[in-house]
Order: sequence, then C-alpha cells, then structure tokens
Amino acid sequence: MSRLVRRKALALLGGMVIMFIFTAPIIWMFLASFKPIAQIFSIPPVWVPDFGHLGNYAKLLSENWQFLLNSVIITLSATLLCMVISLPAAFALTQFRFRGRNFFADWVLSTRMMPPIAAAVPLYIVVNSIGMIDTIWALIVIYAGFNIPFAVWVAMSFFRKVPKEVLEAAELEGCTSGQTFLKVALPLSKSGIATVATFVFIFAWNELLLALFLTTRAAKTFPVVISSFVTTSMTFWEMIAAATVIQAIPTVIFTLLMQRHIVSGLTMGAVKN
Repeated sequence: MSRLVRRKALALLGGMVIMFIFTAPIIWMFLASFKPIAQIFSIPPVWVPDFGHLGNYAKLLSENWQFLLNSVIITLSATLLCMVISLPAAFALTQFRFRGRNFFADWVLSTRMMPPIAAAVPLYIVVNSIGMIDTIWALIVIYAGFNIPFAVWVAMSFFRKVPKEVLEAAELEGCTSGQTFLKVALPLSKSGIATVATFVFIFAWNELLLALFLTTRAAKTFPVVISSFVTTSMTFWEMIAAATVIQAIPTVIFTLLMQRHIVSGLTMGAVKN
C-alpha cells in the first residue's frame, strides 16, 4: 500500500470517527424516543427498539401540542418580521451614502454582541409593565429584535455583491429606490436572503432562555416544554428523546427546502473576477 493510499485511508477513518462522535448523541436520542423508560436503562442495552412503539410521541403531543403550535407561530412570525425590517435596512446601508453610515452599521452589529439573557430582567420589567407577559406577540417582537442585527449585517454582504451597474440602470429607467429594492436587489439576492432567513429561523426556533423568563402557560414554547422534563426528582429521558426529535424536524425540513439557496448564498462572491 502506497503512502498516498495510507494517508487517504487514515483521513477517511479520522473523518468517520469525528462524524460518529457528533452523530452518536443524535442517533441515541432518536432510538431512545421509541423506547419505554425501562429499555433506555436496561442492561444489556436494547440496541434496536420497537419502532412501532409510539407511546412517547402520543403522550407528548397529546399534552403539549399547543406549545408546539406556539413555537411554529412565533418562529415563522418573528422570521418574517425580522426579514421585513432588516432587508430594507441592509439595502439602505449598502446603497445610500449619508453621514454616520458606518457608525450606524457598527452600532447595529454591537447590539448583537449582548447575550439575550443579559436583557432578560429588563425585558421582563418592560413587558410586564405593558401587560404582555405570557403573550405570543411579545416573543415575536423580541425574537425579531434580537435577530435583526445579525440579519442586517449578513444581508449587507449579499447586497454588496449586486452589480452597481444594474441598480443604476434601474434608476435610469425611472425606478424609485423602493422599486429598485423590490424588483432588482431582492431577486438578485434571493440566495443570500434564503441563507439569512434560515439562520434567523433556527435561532428563533431553538431559543429557550427568554421564553423561560417571559412565559408561564399560554405562550410557552416547545423548548420550554423540553426543559420541564428535567425535575429535581428525576429526568424523563423518554419524553426528552421524543421531544428532541420533534424539535429537530422543522429545522431539518426548512434547511432542506432552502439547501440549494443556502449553498449558493454562502458561496456568493467567493470567486472574484
């Protein structure tokens, strides 16, 4: 065996080991979601569960389906609101020249550097004072607000790749700034926009701490439900496993639907003419 073949074999083996380290917890969680609690801790282990055992999922959804629906509504609404605000802002910061533009862009980014948990107590006081504790609208606005700086800065990098000649040609044809944004910049940046929307969706879907602070029952999200299965007396691993699988499904589906645009968006501008 030549040295080159050995290097490739070692690289392949190393890649498989790393992949197994990262995927083993996911595989274990998926298999455990089909097991009763006794099988999860049985010795010797039950490697292949009865995939017809759906008791964990049935119990979980029957008791918590409304919280899963809350997560879907909040995440989709927050993503849409974030994109509606951040995309025009990003376009303006890249195309319009005005005093303090760079300072404003840096200030927008700096707000993203603060961890959300640092604002949990002030947010609780403000939201409580206006009577919006445990409401879906409060979480939608807050999730969108925390993701706007990220969305603005990432979208700016894609709008900068739009040829200025195309934008100038649209203006010469009589398009207003709004029409240029809607009819020219957005279609040419759709791959980048899909990338931004995907990351905002994932951030909002998986957020736990703020939802834990700002909800009690009516607006509780699914990540809060998952955390409730860890109690002082015991941990309900079978419910955590089933809930984790359900929690991962929308993210996987959304990412797969956007996969073509994400790959195109992440490589946009990688090759310079």
